[in-house]
Amino acid sequence: MRIEYSGAVYHITSRGNDRRDIFLDDGDRREFLELLGEVVRRFGWIVTAYTLMTNHFHLVIETPTPTLSRGMQWLNGSYAAWFNRTHKRWGHLLGDRFHAFLVEKESYYLELLRYVVLNPVRAKMVERPEQYVWSSYRATAGYEAAPEWLKVGEIAALFGEAEDWRENYMAYVEEKLSSEERLFDQVQRQLYLGTEEWIASMRKIVESKLRSDEHPSVQRTVGRPKMATIVEAVAGAFRTSAREIRESHGGAARMLAAWLGWYEGLHRLRSIAGALRLRSSGRVSDLIDEAERALRGDPELRRMVDTACAALG
Repeated sequence: MRIEYSGAVYHITSRGNDRRDIFLDDGDRREFLELLGEVVRRFGWIVTAYTLMTNHFHLVIETPTPTLSRGMQWLNGSYAAWFNRTHKRWGHLLGDRFHAFLVEKESYYLELLRYVVLNPVRAKMVERPEQYVWSSYRATAGYEAAPEWLKVGEIAALFGEAEDWRENYMAYVEEKLSSEERLFDQVQRQLYLGTEEWIASMRKIVESKLRSDEHPSVQRTVGRPKMATIVEAVAGAFRTSAREIRESHGGAARMLAAWLGWYEGLHRLRSIAGALRLRSSGRVSDLIDEAERALRGDPELRRMVDTACAALG
């Protein structure tokens, strides 16, 4: 069962189908991290640790809004499609489902951060965590610049004064450098990593949910603006009408409406297409890509986005 709620902390793992490799070279790993950054931007995740192994990966994430299932579906699906195209293969790349353990932040969070980055050491791939370039350890410890989407500041706040927090972090990881301890041995009821009191509070959430392993889309997108609202907001920013945006054959307003529908509304491509009276989801993807490129170099367009977002509240 997927338990999703605002502020939930998870340890995510996903393995290759039949435990086959999902990363064949460094190009695969770079692409996965690019997609992970896109998921963070699209779904608002807070990622504090990751490790890419050979046939699986580990993530430590917090979800300010309950978007775990939808975000993982996008991440795994996007990567599998890219991998198959690139390596000219077909069929399932990843196993049936990803595994998500709920983590109590007050008790096991720090231990989890350490556990994830020590995976390559336990697997005898390297002797020390800083020798492995495909985990978050090097960026967190200051050996290299962190990607924008890796929330190193979240970890810094847990390890003391600003001037020495990295030394404290590295010392903490060092404590278990030669340990064979398995954190998963402490997982309770195949789902929870926390104290008994916390687990009891989580079970109340479980028992209040429908007996389904997925949340209805209306629950996942609660509080997100509808496409009609987004189109109206964009129309206001451009001083035009929603009808003009829907009936136009292109233009910046329609492009930004698609982009905001994807990133702010978390709507599916077909829903955006319907709202903008487009015949295909592929055209929506094109508009989103065009907006990405345009926004990088057009301050006026970014101002329009800010104006529309302000109208959305």
